[in-house]
Amino acid sequence: MTTVVNGVNVQALLDAREVLKGAPEAAQFTWRASSKWQNGVHSTTSVQDFFGLGEEQTHKTEAVFDAR
Repeated sequence: MTTVVNGVNVQALLDAREVLKGAPEAAQFTWRASSKWQNGVHSTTSVQDFFGLGEEQTHKTEAVFDAR
């Protein structure tokens, strides 16, 4: 039986942690964000692509943040 807490498969997370102990370089991530100035103090930042697990990755959906 799979234990899911707050939408997270706990056993899969624990298993991944054990695998990464043997390959610490795979746990190195580079997160990227891009920002665009809109007007005055308004800017929009988006996050979607990143490097992790040894290759380029893309989130299923882009996260966009508006700051004013």
